[in-house]
Amino acid sequence: MKQFVSLISLVLFALVINCNGADYYIDSENGSDDHDGLSRRKPWKSHRKAESASLSAGDVVHFKRGSAFSGNIRISESGTVAKPIRLTSYGKGDLPKFTNPTTRDASGNAITLGGDFIIVENLHFHDTPGEHVSGKIIMTRLAALRIEHGSDHCIIRNNEFIKTGQGIMSAGEHTLITKNYLDGPSYALWRTSKSSWGPMGIHLNIGNQEVSFNTIKNFGTKDSPWGSDGGAIEIDCGRYHKKNIYIHHNYSQGNAGFIESSWDYDWPRYRQEIYNWKIAFNVCYDGQSWLFMLAPCTGIYFDNNTIARYNGFGRTQNACARIDVRGGSPIGKASGAHFRNNLFIYSSSPYTGNRSGGALKTANWYSKYKSPGTKYKGDSRQAGSGDPGLIDLEKQDYHLKPDSPLRGKAINLSEFYKTDFDGSPLPKTGSWDIGAIQYKTTKPIKGLQPSVRPLSVTK
Repeated sequence: MKQFVSLISLVLFALVINCNGADYYIDSENGSDDHDGLSRRKPWKSHRKAESASLSAGDVVHFKRGSAFSGNIRISESGTVAKPIRLTSYGKGDLPKFTNPTTRDASGNAITLGGDFIIVENLHFHDTPGEHVSGKIIMTRLAALRIEHGSDHCIIRNNEFIKTGQGIMSAGEHTLITKNYLDGPSYALWRTSKSSWGPMGIHLNIGNQEVSFNTIKNFGTKDSPWGSDGGAIEIDCGRYHKKNIYIHHNYSQGNAGFIESSWDYDWPRYRQEIYNWKIAFNVCYDGQSWLFMLAPCTGIYFDNNTIARYNGFGRTQNACARIDVRGGSPIGKASGAHFRNNLFIYSSSPYTGNRSGGALKTANWYSKYKSPGTKYKGDSRQAGSGDPGLIDLEKQDYHLKPDSPLRGKAINLSEFYKTDFDGSPLPKTGSWDIGAIQYKTTKPIKGLQPSVRPLSVTK
């Protein structure tokens, strides 16, 4: 099995602050486009000056906190591994706000990245399209922040996305999407009487990407022809390969599912198999199916996730993991999906779909919501079933009690993972605990999710 190496350790340029490039300043309230934009005292006013500035490797564009911008900008220049181009904020107050109200302007993108080695950080995106978008093809371009195909080694970190039809869409390889806060809308992006396309937090169109430490909430519609649609993370667009994807340490709540991998429902209708994914140490309290796997898969691992699937909304797609692989037969054929050390808290069933019986399952724990005495009729390789012994299930506190039966029931995967959801080191030897959160004798410093958006504060 191929070991994943986090992009965080590979793209050290993410930590570079002073790259000896030029600094540009933009202030929508007190700037002027007649200024040179090279100091805080003489900032530009329009964010489009960043597009026309002919940026070079190492340049930094600083947007003033409290500023607001509307319409698209596209950054087409590239940085380097040692000297990335960086878009960031400065000053005090709320993060600078970006929106684009119409799909007639760059498909509704507020910022489009068309170059390599670009960092986008500490910005706020809001109210981008959008409801009643016409046509399917735009779904591969529609997002508040879009990374174009061929724009590689970009980092999207510490940003806010509020009521954006799609938050982040990336068709660039070696992308890192980390520590963002996304809170979505509840309407369908595209709809007919028989079909729809729900809102998405993060939309990946190609492989070789990492999504980590994000909070993703409320991306989903409850009134689509499917019953509910949308989700935290969707992986489709069959024109490009889907190899090597790492999704870990994310918190999701109130979405119409956590992950969907499409097959033939795509637009255009390509059929793309998937390879070498790891989905690990995520905590998810969503509706619909936690996983909706349509694409044939090889070497796909779901490890140490805490999956609470009792947030009831939508229609019949409400199993924890739906593995309904298209394009192959017979039913029951091995799916290439491996489930290890996961905690399933389910209201209907932990697995469903024509390939669910062929998925490999090792050391998982199953608990039926409000019926903890229900036994999982699986094989002896499972850790067990029943009450998981959590601190407060109704308040979504999934930390383990001292007497939790999940303790010491998981296999050790320290070859692949170093910390649990809370950031605590994982044992290098011996058994682990089931789920994303390992037992601790001390109370966690912070909760599972921020009670308020952490970024738009005065600094």
